[in-house]
Amino acid sequence: MDLRLAAIDIGNDAVKAYLGNLENSIYIPNVIAEVKNRDIIEMEKDPLSALHVEITSSALKQKHGYYAVGKLAAKYPNNDELTPDVDKSESDQPVILLLTTLAYDAVKHFPEKDGVIEATYLLSTGLPLDETKRGKTKNFRKKLKTAQHEVKFLQTPNLQGKTVHIKFEQVLVNTEGYAAYIDLTTNNDGSTKNEELFGKTILINDIGGLSTDSAIITSESEVDNEYSDGIKKGVSTYLDNIIRKVYTKYKYNIKSRRALVEIITNENPEEQYHIWVEGNRVSIKDIVDEELGILAKEEYKLIKNMWHNVPEIRLSYQIGGGSLILRPYLTELNQQDKNYPLRFVSKEDSIWMIARAYFKILLMYCNSKGIEAAATAE
Repeated sequence: MDLRLAAIDIGNDAVKAYLGNLENSIYIPNVIAEVKNRDIIEMEKDPLSALHVEITSSALKQKHGYYAVGKLAAKYPNNDELTPDVDKSESDQPVILLLTTLAYDAVKHFPEKDGVIEATYLLSTGLPLDETKRGKTKNFRKKLKTAQHEVKFLQTPNLQGKTVHIKFEQVLVNTEGYAAYIDLTTNNDGSTKNEELFGKTILINDIGGLSTDSAIITSESEVDNEYSDGIKKGVSTYLDNIIRKVYTKYKYNIKSRRALVEIITNENPEEQYHIWVEGNRVSIKDIVDEELGILAKEEYKLIKNMWHNVPEIRLSYQIGGGSLILRPYLTELNQQDKNYPLRFVSKEDSIWMIARAYFKILLMYCNSKGIEAAATAE
């Protein structure tokens, strides 16, 4: 039986996946829209720009639906981005993204017979720390592993008419915060790195779109179950506020959170914090500073509480997409206050480290079970 490895971080902003090996990655914005038919003047060239699928799966509450996914969905005014009031483990949207990602990969890596592709995966994914603490892991794993999944590509370039049946040989559901520790201390080949972190208590603050996971890793390299925690606060609500305020002030519609993040983090100083209204360059930095400043204070308060509860913490890593845009605000607050040893990871690592950790964990699992590593070959 052909078995393919898949490590998928279903982030609140995007799905980040490694498929087959660590050289093959896929990034799909976490946006969906219910779309049965779409009007096309000219078909897009890249399938990832036009993912249009019909999904049938008993893992979904709706069981069946027609969806635009990722970049295509962002173009529809009725699109759905995740909201803080829904658990990742309970929502249909993460499952839709996960199945679409795997179907896109399966078309290229599994044989097709009469337009149907049978694909079997060994999956490594994860849930936020607060959902893990509330015992959501078991049911999430079960609904993925035992359900029947079918993805049919509709008006998607190069893939139209192809049907993929997906099943899982095994599903590993990791805790997102601890996964980050695995990535910080393990090379891609499984060897050890950053040995100075061993024997120390560290805080890993994963600032996502909808929540913040604060995982305390003890000097024994274990999760502190008592004090590790999470809050239902992330950058998404504040990004939505910025989008709304920009529209109110300038009647300029920033189409998605992702588009706003690109404005905030643009490396070209001419474009950073700026929009173009009727051909004129306009700064939105005052609106951005106001909203992100509020969130940064909440996040810094969380860091202080963690250090108060566990004073032996030696250093704190800020990771996740939220850490990227909050870095200047958190740094300034910290300099004015406690001057904690805060570390920030690179832009690339803030996006990919959780998915990369899931893949490393998958390789460790395969080695422990004697599963043929050849499954990772492209």
